[in-house]
Amino acid sequence: MTTFAAPCLETKVPDPCKHVNYTLGMVLGVEDFNQDFAYTQAKLQLQAREAIGYGTLTGLRVGSETTVKGPRVTVGSGAALLPTGRLVCVNTTQCGYVNDWLAAHKTEVPALLGSPLDSISLYLTLCYRECPVDPVPIPGEPCRTEDELMAPSRLVDDFILELRTTPPDQREEDLVREFLAWMRALAFGGGGPYATVETFIAALKVSVVEGPQSPLVSPPSSPLSAPGVHFVFGSPLTSLALDPALAGEYFRAAFRVWATEIRPKVHAACCTAGHGCGCDENAATPLPDECLLLARVNVPVVNIGGDEWRVDDTQTITLDESRRPVLVSLRVLEEWVITGGPASGSGGAIGAAPALVAAGIAGAGGTTGFVTGNLAVTVPAASQIRIAFNGYTPPTSAFQYIVRAMALSGVVPNPTIAFDSFVPGGIVLRVTNGAAAIPPLTLSGMSFMIDITRVPA
Repeated sequence: MTTFAAPCLETKVPDPCKHVNYTLGMVLGVEDFNQDFAYTQAKLQLQAREAIGYGTLTGLRVGSETTVKGPRVTVGSGAALLPTGRLVCVNTTQCGYVNDWLAAHKTEVPALLGSPLDSISLYLTLCYRECPVDPVPIPGEPCRTEDELMAPSRLVDDFILELRTTPPDQREEDLVREFLAWMRALAFGGGGPYATVETFIAALKVSVVEGPQSPLVSPPSSPLSAPGVHFVFGSPLTSLALDPALAGEYFRAAFRVWATEIRPKVHAACCTAGHGCGCDENAATPLPDECLLLARVNVPVVNIGGDEWRVDDTQTITLDESRRPVLVSLRVLEEWVITGGPASGSGGAIGAAPALVAAGIAGAGGTTGFVTGNLAVTVPAASQIRIAFNGYTPPTSAFQYIVRAMALSGVVPNPTIAFDSFVPGGIVLRVTNGAAAIPPLTLSGMSFMIDITRVPA
């Protein structure tokens, strides 16, 4: 028997940096239409991704509930811009049963068990896909199968919601948050001498390092503590005194350095077919992740025998959306700026806004995790702790400190903390066990969560 086969036509991947240069008499074919569509689509996605950003636009509310089939995670209708710049719409509420996921991934569960050993962390992500629809007859060679006689005439936008064992790569989103936290920590005023714009730029560049840092979140197992590009909070930043009259120049310089030097370190490269914007052949920039993180889902699990796992009905599934990128509209940001933003309580003047000057977990025995402002705690006497940090001076008629402190549970249950005084060496707080004093040795074994903000008087 002889087998006949039509010759295969090479299908070229459209280059997003090319578009059709039509001239009179040119016959346009399938490749030409696909090329022009690819060019237009790529430019729209590039504009959205580079100029606007990515994240949840509206809706997509995440929840969990218990049903007769077991617990399930729900995602409401809404829209989002993905890290690639694609717009995704979810038209109706979606749901996924967690026990079904555990049954399909039972061999993966033991490796996911963390601390405590009776729970796992999954990552709810939203992805884009397109579905071929509306089949129509197409011409072709004889002796074809029935399936080969028809081809879809349309591609409809669709989406995928899935639970992953690892989160999407969003190192740029993480660094944006660190950069703005660094900016909020800037201290203006204080009597000088003031740093020049050049000194400020140098301090900004020195504050960007590559290595494991955990400046924004706890516990240390967070993705932000992984190796990568991060900001270091501390000297020389907190030692700078900035001139309120030059606030605009400082901020303009900071955003220039961000765009030209810092963002390229983590910016997702969009190179395709050897072309792209902001791409370097030798750069180790990450490829853009195609999916958006909606939430981390903490699932309590129990082994029901062998390698079978189910959700522990005696505990509750919890959702963590703290790392979820959210993209608010320009209208919201416009109103925020017009009404003064975080500085509205001080007349909206740049440089007069409250500024975080020190924060972290500290005690006489040292610090734990992220600490900003070189925060340090000493015990000068019974029931007294003294808090010191970079740039501290006793308050004047121009500014004041707002101090928030909470003792970690352990040595003394539910101690009482009250302000005592401002002294040349720091801020003194009084810590008592009810009405009873706490000896220095006991107090030295305690740790405190501390947050100090400098505000205009």
